[in-house]
Amino acid sequence: RIGWVEIIDSMKTLLETGEPLPPVDTEDRAATPDVEGEWHRMQGVAANNSTWELLDGRQLSDDDADDLLSRAYAATYHWRRAEGATAVNAARGSWLVSRCHAVLGHGELALHHARRTSAHVQEAGDLAADFDHAYAHEATARALACLGRFDEARAERALADAAEIADPEDRAILESDIKSEPWFGL
Repeated sequence: RIGWVEIIDSMKTLLETGEPLPPVDTEDRAATPDVEGEWHRMQGVAANNSTWELLDGRQLSDDDADDLLSRAYAATYHWRRAEGATAVNAARGSWLVSRCHAVLGHGELALHHARRTSAHVQEAGDLAADFDHAYAHEATARALACLGRFDEARAERALADAAEIADPEDRAILESDIKSEPWFGL
C-alpha cells in the first residue's frame, strides 16, 4: 500500500520533469520509509501539544470542552497509528484522555480511560518507563476523586507519589502534575 504523499510526490515529479518517480515496491515496505506512520506521528504530536493549550487551568466553555476532547482523542488516534507505535503510545494517549475527562468532571469516563492506561502499561511490560506506571496510578486516583471515592483515590495517589522515578526531571514533571488540580477536594 502506498500513501498519498508518495502518489503526490510522483505526480509533482512527473509535472516538473516529464518522468514519474520509480514505482514503489509495495512488497518490500522495509526499503521505503513509513510515510503514513510518520505523518500520524506528526499529527499525534501536534494534537497532544494543542491539548495542553487548553489544560492551563482556565474555565472552559462548552465549546472549549468539546475542543479539548477532540484534541485529546485525535492525539490518541494518531499516536496509536504512528510509525513504531507500541502499547506505551496507547497508554499515554489513554492517560491524556482520562486527564481531560477528569478536568471536565466526567468521572466514569476518566476512570474508564485510567483503567485503559493501566492495562496498556501492563501490556507494554519493559517498554513502559518508570513514570508510565506512576501516571497510571495518578490517573486512577484523579478519576476516583472525581467520583467522590476518596479512600480509593488516596491509596492510588499514594502509589503515584511513592513511585521510584530514576530521572530527576521526569520526577519533577510527575510531582508538578500531581500537584495540579482538579483533585475534587482530595
